[in-house]
Amino acid sequence: MLQRAFINNGEQVGTKYVYEQTLDSHAPISPEYLTVVREVYAEPHGKDPIAPSPFKQTLEALRAAGSVRVISRPPNSSRTFTAYALLAHLLNDGLISEVRPLSFGGSRHFPTRRLPHDRHCGYLLELPPDEDDFAVDDSFGGNLTKLIERLQRRDCRLIVLTRPEQWRRISHGAPDGVAPELGTVSPRDIAERWLLGQEPDFPADQWLDHQDIKPLLTSQAPTDVLNLVYLMLEEHRAARSAAAVAAAPDQALRYQRDGSPRRTFEEQVANVAAAHSNWEEALYTWHEPEGRSRTSFERNFLLAAAVLRGDPVGHVYARAAKLTEQLDSVEVEVDGQREPGVIAMTRAIGAQREEDGTLTFTRPHWDDAVIEYFWNDRPLARTTFLKWLAQAPVLDTNTSTEALETISRDGRLALAERVGQFALRWAVRHRRQTPLERVVKEWYKHGTAKELWPLAVELLDSAAIHAVSAPYIHSMLLAWSSRSQPHLQRAVVEVCTGAFGRRHTAKALRRLRNVAAQGHPDVIDTLREAVRVLWQDATVRQMLFGYVVDWCKSDTTSQTVGHRTFTALALNSPPETAGLPPLLQAMVEGNSDEEDAFRPTVQGLVTGWRTLLRQAAGPTGERDLDKAVFTWLDAALEQHELKYVVFDSLRQAVNVPGAEGPILRETLRTSAQWWVQGQDRPYSEEKEDLKRELSALLDQDLIARRSQPLASQPSTPGAPSDEPQGDAEGEAA
Repeated sequence: MLQRAFINNGEQVGTKYVYEQTLDSHAPISPEYLTVVREVYAEPHGKDPIAPSPFKQTLEALRAAGSVRVISRPPNSSRTFTAYALLAHLLNDGLISEVRPLSFGGSRHFPTRRLPHDRHCGYLLELPPDEDDFAVDDSFGGNLTKLIERLQRRDCRLIVLTRPEQWRRISHGAPDGVAPELGTVSPRDIAERWLLGQEPDFPADQWLDHQDIKPLLTSQAPTDVLNLVYLMLEEHRAARSAAAVAAAPDQALRYQRDGSPRRTFEEQVANVAAAHSNWEEALYTWHEPEGRSRTSFERNFLLAAAVLRGDPVGHVYARAAKLTEQLDSVEVEVDGQREPGVIAMTRAIGAQREEDGTLTFTRPHWDDAVIEYFWNDRPLARTTFLKWLAQAPVLDTNTSTEALETISRDGRLALAERVGQFALRWAVRHRRQTPLERVVKEWYKHGTAKELWPLAVELLDSAAIHAVSAPYIHSMLLAWSSRSQPHLQRAVVEVCTGAFGRRHTAKALRRLRNVAAQGHPDVIDTLREAVRVLWQDATVRQMLFGYVVDWCKSDTTSQTVGHRTFTALALNSPPETAGLPPLLQAMVEGNSDEEDAFRPTVQGLVTGWRTLLRQAAGPTGERDLDKAVFTWLDAALEQHELKYVVFDSLRQAVNVPGAEGPILRETLRTSAQWWVQGQDRPYSEEKEDLKRELSALLDQDLIARRSQPLASQPSTPGAPSDEPQGDAEGEAA
């Protein structure tokens, strides 16, 4: 059963699946995943060796209906995995029927009515970290009693994830004992549970008690322990596979001549220890051999072979020459016979040429270690190397043609993924944005419609929801959102449209606000799509609508970001889609008694509509204004309860003093007439009657304005009394 659970769509469940699984508010946690968690989780130890472990005590407390427990730990300390393990035991014991994550939403508060109506559920709620102008309200701890009462009525349980500094601030009034100290877990226990979980016959004690392995486990974080676990598993499996091959009768003569590929246990341990230290000693010995000095071309050929793993050797050879030129300003003539050739260079770096023309290394993770060694050994060459590295996946047709070799698309994408992962690891580890910035810049230049750009966005999006990398990536995206470079802004907007935006909607919205303030034309359409995506989270609609209104009011963003984002909410996507557009749908839903229901204000709608009406001086032909007018008048005709808000918004939008008023009114009248009868829009008496009713109201407003004393009319169209105020950001700002 456990072995089947470890397999997920053909891919083995491991560090990637378990430790990187994030809370998706749209789906329950799979039972298969929870089975793996329950079997491999290593319980932390408390201070009292005789008493039950803190984990067992917490599990016992969660058995009661309505129980709540808070796990207050910093990121990358197994807090999410611990919560999964607790809920997995409750599910296995039949106390709950399903495990679901909860979205905190965009507000500073988490009201009790946001709890689902399901029964027998175990919920996991991660509190968003405090940042910028957002913080979970101080009253959270005091409100837990109300949550407990509602959970108890539905026989549900809740685990809350927070950080120690945040919990100290918001814990006032929380029930006693709600946030237990769970103790510490032994790295050896983590390793043993995972090794035996994946291979029950694995000689765990022999490996974990070895004098060269013990130091590698000391004081390691769980993700670092799992990295070591998979090094041991890889080496053990490789040795077992080599032994099976060597035992084959048809291989006896070959191995008698070339030597047996079998590795002793001590050799396996040595390989794991060396790979864990990135083979630094072995690489130093290669770079600094006794009695001679490596040439720059040799060093760069090794580096190129490590980066371009799986590429044809001719391509590696040419790119190594290019790297030598860029790093050392030395021209390497690889198209003649002056320089050492492929065979000589391959032997110089200790690689093997395969039958398909690629290079391989026999030592595990040697290629990654080569890149890491260069990075640490040559700090002043990093900028030049990063540019070369980011350009490596870009198709070089000249090199491929001259070498009579073809680099497959899949090969380039695999290379791009390795390049991206290296840049991500280094950026997160050293808290420096430069590697990721360079990758984003070069792949943006290659073209956002080509395959490398989506890979860059996916890399950032995944990192933004990974527990280990998320804190740094979130701060990096916040910094990028205020910078003017279009490639950085485009990356921020697309990440905010992805999984990061769905999970951290309020955070995504604040980053989009910063991007919108720049008003860069290259990101406006992408920003429009992001607004549509974030609107799906009802808890941030008030804040999002307030931002859109502010963008419409601003002279710098009104006809760019404001126009496009208001249109995104005023129209369906695509416009011909049946049903109400988001803003009108919110007007209908806003009448409900749901906790997060939001009804856009007429003042905010007026500001948006005025922005669209001012588009009349722009391009001819079908405009967003006409599509929006058609859609809203259709809604007013089909749903009588919407007629007032549609008419009121349009009337106020054109009711301005001065020379602009007649222009806006005539623009609206013309668009309304096209709605009554135009191309692909047949005439009907009902539409004619509705248009006349609107026109009469516009005339009525005009007469009323003209009858006002001049002193009571605003002197300019932009006066405060004329321009409606946008929605306040509310609690979530």
